[in-house]
Amino acid sequence: MDGYVAIIMLGFGLGLMHALDADHVMAVSTLSNAKPGITKILKFCTHWALGHSGVLLVSGLLLFGLGINIPPALLVSAELLVGVLLIALGLWCFYSFRKQALQLVEHSHEDVTHTHWHIKEAVSGVAHEKLKAKEAHTPVMVGVVHGLAGSAPALALVPAVAQGALTSALVYLLVFSLGVMLAMLVFGLGFGAAQQYLQQRHVVLFNRCRYAIAAASVIIGGYWVSQAL
Repeated sequence: MDGYVAIIMLGFGLGLMHALDADHVMAVSTLSNAKPGITKILKFCTHWALGHSGVLLVSGLLLFGLGINIPPALLVSAELLVGVLLIALGLWCFYSFRKQALQLVEHSHEDVTHTHWHIKEAVSGVAHEKLKAKEAHTPVMVGVVHGLAGSAPALALVPAVAQGALTSALVYLLVFSLGVMLAMLVFGLGFGAAQQYLQQRHVVLFNRCRYAIAAASVIIGGYWVSQAL
C-alpha cells in the first residue's frame, strides 16, 4: 500500500512539473493566442493533455508490457517536429490576426450602458464546422507530438518505481498524466483570465501581447529545430 502511495505522489508531482515545460506552455499559449477566451483555452489544454497522455500510456504499454522500444530516430524526429509545430503555430497566429476584425460593441443592462472591444471572425456554415473540427484536432496532435518527444525522460523513472510490475508502471503513468492535465488546466485558466481582462480593458496591450506570443513561438521553435538537428 505504501508503495502505491509513493508511486502516486511521485508521478503526480512530476506530471505537474512536466506540464509546465517551456515548449508545452508555448504551444498551448500560441493555440489560445489565435482564439482568445477562457473556455477555448481550457478546451485546448484538455485536448492537448489527452494527446500527450495517450501517447505516453501507449509507449509505456509497449515498453513495459511487450518489451518494444521506441526507435531513437522516431524520438529525434518528434523533437524536430516540436520546433516545426511551434514555428507553424506562430505563423498561423499572424495569419489569423489578419482575418480578424476588432469591433467596439455597446451593451445595455437596465440603466447601465457600457462598451467593450471584442474580436469577431467572419466564419459561418460549412467553414465554421471545419474550423470547429480543426480547433478540436490540432491541440490533440500537438499533444501527441509533445508526448512522443518527451516520452524517454517520462519513462526513465518507471522501472525504479514499478519494480517490474506492469500494473504499477501503468498506474504511475496514469497519475503522471493526471498531474500534467491538472497543471495545464490551471495554467490555461490563469492565461485565459489574463487574456480576457486585457481584451476588455486594455485592447492595445492585448493586441501587442498577442503579436509578442506569436513571435516568441516562432523564435523558440527555431531554437528547438536548431537543437534537434
